[in-house]
Amino acid sequence: MKDYKAAIYLRLSKEDIEANNSIDMQREITTHYAKQHNYNIIEEYVDNGYSGILDSRPALDKLITDITRNKINMLIVKDMSRLTRDKNLTSYYTDIFFPDNDVRLISVTEYIDTGERYEIDDVVALRGIVNQSYLEDISKKIKAVKTNLKEQGKFIEGSVAYGYKKDELDKTKIVIDENVANIVKEIFELYLDNVGPLEIANRLNARHIQTPSQYLNLKNQGKYWTKSIVDRILNNPIYCGRLVLNKYENNLKLKKRIVTRKSEYKYLENTHEAIIHPTIFDKVQEKKGNIKKENLKEYVCLLKGLVFCKNCGRKMSYKNSSPIRIDKNGKVTGKKNNLGYFICTEHYRHKDVCNEWVKIMETNLNKMVLNKVSKRLKKLQLGKYADDVMAYKESLNPNLNETKKIKNEISKRESNFKILYSKKVEEIISEEEFIAEYNKYQEEITELKKKLDRLETNKISYSSKSEIDKLIIEFSETKKFDNCIMKKLVEKIEIGKDNEVKITLKV
Repeated sequence: MKDYKAAIYLRLSKEDIEANNSIDMQREITTHYAKQHNYNIIEEYVDNGYSGILDSRPALDKLITDITRNKINMLIVKDMSRLTRDKNLTSYYTDIFFPDNDVRLISVTEYIDTGERYEIDDVVALRGIVNQSYLEDISKKIKAVKTNLKEQGKFIEGSVAYGYKKDELDKTKIVIDENVANIVKEIFELYLDNVGPLEIANRLNARHIQTPSQYLNLKNQGKYWTKSIVDRILNNPIYCGRLVLNKYENNLKLKKRIVTRKSEYKYLENTHEAIIHPTIFDKVQEKKGNIKKENLKEYVCLLKGLVFCKNCGRKMSYKNSSPIRIDKNGKVTGKKNNLGYFICTEHYRHKDVCNEWVKIMETNLNKMVLNKVSKRLKKLQLGKYADDVMAYKESLNPNLNETKKIKNEISKRESNFKILYSKKVEEIISEEEFIAEYNKYQEEITELKKKLDRLETNKISYSSKSEIDKLIIEFSETKKFDNCIMKKLVEKIEIGKDNEVKITLKV
């Protein structure tokens, strides 16, 4: 008999409420099994309070490390869901990681034992799908409960905004913190008196007012008030008695917190006492909105960031008395003109650094640079080559479309299988009907994956093409040069006295 170095893995998440899933119960089940079969447990790994969808947990990470170092060659768990609730990780552990490291896996309550020859059937893969479906169901239920509590006006967040504190008699309610509420009021009043966020921050720092993180005694404390801290207070609807119902949601399957766009917020009014009257808060938002509309992004000219003064080596500034601008939504305002120019501002600031007055009109410089770039590309005969590359790219499209179709088909069948399993659990279909449908499902999935593998094998990797190839495709698709393309073609443009121009290309 093989000499086994056995370990038990125990996990309990915050959502587990069943008594038979407690750490003590898991320990009793796994150790009892080991004693019955004379297996020597040399290590115990425990993750208490960690979700099964997480692929990284302290004890699990240590277990994986010990397996790779050959310290463990047998793992005993109460059931597969303790190890992971991710169907992909289930397959990885059972099909690749454990066999490659010669580890025997035993799931006590599910009667799974891979054995010394590591024989395992599709039951484990099926368990992985079921465990993930369970987690998705739990995620939906948790979301529904939290939404219901918020709709009742309950405050269920872990931390409270500066200016408020949790009610000592009811932790789902917040009340005004009179110690700092006056600071919040002052910030709003100053802003409406045309004092900007940065100046407000400076005034608070001058009076040595504690920052919100310092006052709340948070782990990471900011020492000074900043423009962003003031902005966060001015933007937070909690100060006018509004509660955001859908600011974010925790997606257990994706293992991350998803933040909702501000434009999609849903509010509940009058859930708590307001520090700022709603009318004043709305006036502040209106004012901030007007500022944002006026604060349009500067239109990026063709050669911006590429032009340097030959005399001092400093980057030249782009100026235009009537520039084209683009707002945050991409809307262009203004008309193209010939008023733009590049100038070395260092001559005005520090004449000892730059003693030459260097200025060149944008339209003249654009013509010179585009002319040189065009000649260079023609010399390299890239025009004809671009057509060949585009033809090659288009030839890949059928495969790409077919790949998408197959992936969609696989996804549909996995969804249908979850429905099928639910029907079996609810006894809508018999065991025999379930097995017959399951076998059919497995055959279809296997065949689809074979087709997908063939397409992936035959596909030429686009990423293996050279940087020049990628650049050619961008030229053909763009049809016209922009600042991004020019930065890939041009290394540097130097302007000297009397509009002397030196252009260094990358190609």
